[in-house]
Amino acid sequence: MLKRAGIALTVMFFLTSSALGQDGRFDASINGGEVFTNTASGNAVTQNATAGPVIFGTFRYNLKAKHSLIFNYGRTRNSQTYLAGGNFHVLNSISEVSGAYVFSPFPNGKFEPFILAGGGVLIFGPSSTWDFFPNLPDNVPDRVQVNLGAAKQTELAFLYGLGVDYRLPKFSRLSLRLQYRGFLYKAPDFKIDANSGSTVSFFTGGRQHMAEPSVGIVFRF
Repeated sequence: MLKRAGIALTVMFFLTSSALGQDGRFDASINGGEVFTNTASGNAVTQNATAGPVIFGTFRYNLKAKHSLIFNYGRTRNSQTYLAGGNFHVLNSISEVSGAYVFSPFPNGKFEPFILAGGGVLIFGPSSTWDFFPNLPDNVPDRVQVNLGAAKQTELAFLYGLGVDYRLPKFSRLSLRLQYRGFLYKAPDFKIDANSGSTVSFFTGGRQHMAEPSVGIVFRF
């Protein structure tokens, strides 16, 4: 899934570069990193997520030297975990579609720091659900796949971040981007609750934070 997303982002990167020309008001980047999620609790449920790889692309339009707008599309994979009468893991992919305002206080230096704030949606797409049984003997399976009716779920998210672009010597249009982004959103439950007829509930009613450090390559055109 991440491989296909990477190919799609690369194609979009080059098509957009060709279409918009060489007027210097745009840049595009391909970025990769890792996501880390905090714990949400409520309604006798504790929810967390495993760390997972992320790849995302960004297109930026410079309104003025210090002010710009960005559009992001990304994908990550991890397991959403729930302690709710069992130790459940929902394997899922997360698609990000977001936009933000970016402020760059020193836009023409070798190092170009920036901050950003915006919003978008996170789309949680489950693939399978497992119930884990810790502390069992080695010869006994420690997990079993279960069907609880997990469904795709879309959550609104607030996006913030900061980073720095380093202009690569001898490559005037290329930069290395080090970046940290954070997402605040309602903890997903994949619509597994008493109202769906399930015997367990994944609903916490809490908010979660997903941290995303990354590194990328930027092309200016």
